[in-house]
Amino acid sequence: MEAVLHGKTPDAMAWCGDMTYWHMAHETIGDIPERWRGKDGRHRLNQELGLSEYVPGCTGGDTVEGDSVVHDVETKDGRLTNRWITPVGTLQEVQEYSPDSFSWGYTEHAVKTVADLRVIRYIYENRQFIPAPDRFTKEDAEYACYGLGPTHAAGPPTPISELNKHWIGVMDLTYLLMDEPEEMQRTLDAIGAFNDEVYRHMAAAPPSVVMINENLSATTMGGYFDDHIAPYVTRWTTWLRDGGHISMLHNDGTLRGTLEKLGPAGVDCIDSVVPKPVGDVEICDLRKLAGDDVILIGGMPGAIFAPPFTAKDIERQVKEIIKHHKDTNKFIFGVADQVPPNGDLELVRLVSKLIEEYGQY
Repeated sequence: MEAVLHGKTPDAMAWCGDMTYWHMAHETIGDIPERWRGKDGRHRLNQELGLSEYVPGCTGGDTVEGDSVVHDVETKDGRLTNRWITPVGTLQEVQEYSPDSFSWGYTEHAVKTVADLRVIRYIYENRQFIPAPDRFTKEDAEYACYGLGPTHAAGPPTPISELNKHWIGVMDLTYLLMDEPEEMQRTLDAIGAFNDEVYRHMAAAPPSVVMINENLSATTMGGYFDDHIAPYVTRWTTWLRDGGHISMLHNDGTLRGTLEKLGPAGVDCIDSVVPKPVGDVEICDLRKLAGDDVILIGGMPGAIFAPPFTAKDIERQVKEIIKHHKDTNKFIFGVADQVPPNGDLELVRLVSKLIEEYGQY
């Protein structure tokens, strides 16, 4: 992986995957072998599958709420409630646990009316980011033998994606942008000012691979890209490049409408690329959209490791990726985005075998 990211040729096409979702679900079920339990067990799981670990990004610091902001968290009866109590109002969000999917989903977003935007601004205007550079050293030591290095740092998304993912949800976000553009712009500016400060610290840290955690999908964010996403991404990638870093951006949804815009915005590597048969772009068209210079990680949709897909589907997908992307030396096989709890580990292992057989340089 490091060879590809630095423009060198590896012995074979690199292959990484995030097994944390599968691993967490089966630890919850209780059917995981003893040798795979815990964090060290997850390392062994990846090694046995022939799969480089998708190293969790290190934030390199703490986000601390202002003295006049109280953040209260309560978990009860499968409900997770977050409250932010401030002098200008209170926000509450609720998530409910789904035992079928081993995941949490929003049933109540924090922002419900335009008045709540004032509270969001107060929170961000009073937040602090406290750098903790020693975490980079700790992560390097823990993951040096298992996955990407040097440090894989994780940065916040652009303000509009942060509102979409964490505060409002896409439907009310759309309405507020149309109905209350001035209030929304003030809110986006407040979030952006804080996130800019985080990236300034990241750019000043020792060289690393920095992920912009956009969780981008063209279906929801493609129409907002030029006005709301590109300016931030361009600024952040410039800072990172000047600091000797490699920038990555997480585009794990639909691609047509975003993939072609990330290279011009300065992104070095687009992560978690989901092509057909799950995504909206053919494998052979990924490079045409992304451009010649951008590194792509992905190609193996998480869903392809679970029914109704079979070993034949895996073999077809791997061979198509090798056919169209091996010679560019700018493609890293990756699970896009995670192997699901009902994923078949033999299909994961099959990818490793096929790459060794057909993906050698």
